[in-house]
Amino acid sequence: MTDTFPQHYNAIKDVVLTDFLGKESETTFKASDLWKEKPTIVIVIRRPGCPFCREEAHILNEHRELIEKEMGFRMVVVLHEKLGAATFNNDYWKGEAYWDGTKGFYKALGGGELRWASLDQLVRPSLWWNALRNLRSGIRGNLLVGEGRIFGGLYIVRKGEEGIAYKFEETVLGNLAPVSEVLRVCSEVSGVELKDASVQKAKLQEAQVQERQQAAAAAGQTECNDDVCTLPTPSKL
Repeated sequence: MTDTFPQHYNAIKDVVLTDFLGKESETTFKASDLWKEKPTIVIVIRRPGCPFCREEAHILNEHRELIEKEMGFRMVVVLHEKLGAATFNNDYWKGEAYWDGTKGFYKALGGGELRWASLDQLVRPSLWWNALRNLRSGIRGNLLVGEGRIFGGLYIVRKGEEGIAYKFEETVLGNLAPVSEVLRVCSEVSGVELKDASVQKAKLQEAQVQERQQAAAAAGQTECNDDVCTLPTPSKL
C-alpha cells in the first residue's frame, strides 16, 4: 500500500517514546516499534486532564474489542506531559499510554512545528459549543491543570513500513475524530468487514455528539455573536 502521508510518517517513525505508567523504571523505544507487528491507532492527546480528550478516549475505548481483537490493531495514546496521565488511563482509556517528551507527534501534526491554540480560540463560538457539548456528555476533567494549548490529533498507521493510512488534526479545541471514519479506515487496512451493528453504534455516537453540540448552541445562542461568546447562565445548561 502507498503511504498517504509520507512526510508525517517520516516525522513520527523515529520519535522516542517513554513507557512510564505503573513502571518502577521507565523504558524508551522508537515509535515505529508500535506498528512493527500490527497496524496501530495513535491518539495524540492534547492534555490528560482535558475533558474533550477524555471524551474522545471514552468513545474510542468502547470499540476496543472490535479494533484490537477482531481487526488486529493496536491502540495507544501519546501524551506530551505526565501530569494527570494515571487518572486519564485508569478512568477513561484503560490501554497503552506513552510519553512523547520531545513532542514529536505534535510537531508532525503541525508540519514540523507545534500548533498552538491562539487566544482567539478562547472566544470562538465553536469552542464554547464543544465545551457545553462535553458538559452534557457527563465526561469531566479540569481546565487549568497542565498545558492544554498544543493541538493534538490521531493517526492510523499500517503495519511495518507501509505508512500512514489516515490522520486527523484537531483545529478547534474539543473537535473529535469521527469514529465512523476511524472504523472505516481500520476495516480497509485490516480487511475485516464492518458489521452493521458496529457501524450503527459509531453513527449513534456521532449523532449524540452532534445533538449535544446543537443543544448547547441553542441554549447559549443569545449570548454569542460571530466573534465572541460569553458563558451561558447555569439555567441554560
